[in-house]
Amino acid sequence: MAKSPAHVDTFLRGLAEQAKPQWKSIIASLVNTQAQSGQGSVAGINPWDRDFLVSKQQMNLGALPSLNPYFSLGRVVLGLSRVFKSLYGIELKAATPQPGEIWHPDVRKLEVVDENGKLQGIIYCDVFTRNSKAHVGAAHFTARCARRIDNDIAVSSSQQSYSSQTVVEKDGKQFQLPVVVLICDFPLPEEDSPPLLSWSNVETIFHEMGHAMHSMLGQNGFHNVAGTRCAVDFVELPSILMEHFARSLQVLSTFASNHKTDAPLPPNLLAKHTERRRKYAALDLHAQLFMSALDQRYHSAALDPLAADREPSPGWSTRSLASVHEDRMFTSGIGGSRIFSYVQGTRWQSRFTHLIGYGASYYAYLFDRVLAGQIWDRVFMGNKSLVQSGGSGEQCSPLNREAGERFKNEVLRWGGGRDPWKCIAAVLDNGKMSKDEVDAVSRGNESAMRIVGSWRLPDL
Repeated sequence: MAKSPAHVDTFLRGLAEQAKPQWKSIIASLVNTQAQSGQGSVAGINPWDRDFLVSKQQMNLGALPSLNPYFSLGRVVLGLSRVFKSLYGIELKAATPQPGEIWHPDVRKLEVVDENGKLQGIIYCDVFTRNSKAHVGAAHFTARCARRIDNDIAVSSSQQSYSSQTVVEKDGKQFQLPVVVLICDFPLPEEDSPPLLSWSNVETIFHEMGHAMHSMLGQNGFHNVAGTRCAVDFVELPSILMEHFARSLQVLSTFASNHKTDAPLPPNLLAKHTERRRKYAALDLHAQLFMSALDQRYHSAALDPLAADREPSPGWSTRSLASVHEDRMFTSGIGGSRIFSYVQGTRWQSRFTHLIGYGASYYAYLFDRVLAGQIWDRVFMGNKSLVQSGGSGEQCSPLNREAGERFKNEVLRWGGGRDPWKCIAAVLDNGKMSKDEVDAVSRGNESAMRIVGSWRLPDL
């Protein structure tokens, strides 16, 4: 979507400008905490001081009661099913696997069915940690995509199927029955207790289910653009949007209850956890912006002032790291100082593992966070987000079929078969944004990237 490193740079700098007032406030509080602990330094706060000082502040605030008792895995999956039924008219139903169908007893099979009871896809959930499992954290894998098959050349096949239905029919066309696998790394349940998830883990499974819905509903004529097979800076949009549902009191109240007493999740407890998270959101943004900017420097000579120094001289990557630290993007405002200055002799880039696999595209998560925030506010919350409405959320329910159908028809169903900028412009063209802004976004040029960079990140 970004089309060029310069456009990515425009987007990143727009986000940084939004965050600078918060950076200044947070750094001042960290400096104060450092001084109170007797560990103040003339050089200020070093990059490695950040997590220590934040943890110290959080300890001083005290621990909040855990949300885990309200998030048993069964209730969370029930909640996901209710969300999908409200938005898209589909449900998740537990199914019994046939012999040889699953690779471990912990794997669960879910069938995705529509309002007429017709099978739309299969999701295998392998969510618990175990030693024999690949350490991929959380991930979504497409085993079979929802491509069109009624116009295929007939080919005999001996492929084994674990479903009596292998085809989905829609509008007179036939598509493969999509099959996906969701992998998570949740802790095993304790004895005499159902599997309990942290709020972060609830967000994780909502995120991965967002990918699954993209695979289920992204029916396309060709396998290479079906479902999640789309632009790298567009693919995380449906999954990040689902994280908003996992943070919404209106949504959580439909399923979150204490596994022992059945008492509903207390709204004031959720609000306290939300406030605690938001306190350091701008600092987390700083880290994501820094890694995104460094990634772009390493993969684009046009953005690296030391580009001519790359090939002949060892150490160019460290010098590029230092130049990003000193970039004006990472100051705390007009005339402000650097947030974290480079420390001679350090080579933090050796710990940046996402350089492998995410080369030149690390910015995509931030980009899709902004897009998802706009769609959440303007489509699902009717431009009255929980942040904007003071946390009451009474003006509009996100579990809105009209909004869900709009997102499905303008984004999900296309997979990668439509210009994603056209998808974004179309889903946001619902009267909540000026026609000029919609038209500018649809062009997908530097001006569009600048507009996206000016949009509010939900947690700021």
